[in-house]
Amino acid sequence: MSAIVPGSAAEALRDALLNGDSVAATAATRAALEAGADPLELIQEVVVPALTEVGRRFEDLDIFLPELIEAGQAGRAVSELIEAEMAKKGGSVEPEGIVVIGAVKGDIHDIGKNIVASLFKAHGFKVIDLGKDVPATRFLEAAQEYKADVIAASALMSITRASCREVADLLRTVNLSDRYVYLVGGGSVDQTYATEIGATGYAKTASGAVDVARVLLAQRSTGAVPVRSTGAVPVRSTGAVPVR
Repeated sequence: MSAIVPGSAAEALRDALLNGDSVAATAATRAALEAGADPLELIQEVVVPALTEVGRRFEDLDIFLPELIEAGQAGRAVSELIEAEMAKKGGSVEPEGIVVIGAVKGDIHDIGKNIVASLFKAHGFKVIDLGKDVPATRFLEAAQEYKADVIAASALMSITRASCREVADLLRTVNLSDRYVYLVGGGSVDQTYATEIGATGYAKTASGAVDVARVLLAQRSTGAVPVRSTGAVPVRSTGAVPVR
């Protein structure tokens, strides 16, 4: 653990996040900041590793959806507290990326989408949540307006998953497939369909969405593997229960 984050405060914050305890997590964060902890170090050395561990436990079925939601909420509360503290001092936290997210046109189920949005926020991404029943044009408009890095579309019902294709088709039509990482997920979507429509990536679980976004953004920034409009990149297959 970094010396810039007092050991006892870091351990208390980590435990609170792992347990999904928002009250304890914010209390530990305040204590760490009052003890002189560096805000960025808190995020990088404690918050992100703890939430990554939560994601791993969920993938391994060691914890389940309620615990995942609680941890995401705790992480979000901590991130907001740290950002507010930095704003007071005239600083800011540079987001890992900007994500435009929504449930596609015709789909009114947004529980899974809300979880994914919460986890992106907890992991340091700026999230533009468009809600549910979002047409393809709105995804693109928001991505351009907010200079997004990632477009994430969720489809629970089989009759609405065609709307995921509409987003992919629109991106190709306007020649912006290479501009954004386009992720798809939800109960009606699988790896085969994601590849078929030309999505950049597919995530079976909420925590997996954060993982695959990070991988693809890192590849794009280094130029190691360019983002392409075909061949969705999967999160490892773990047999984890998908977010529905």
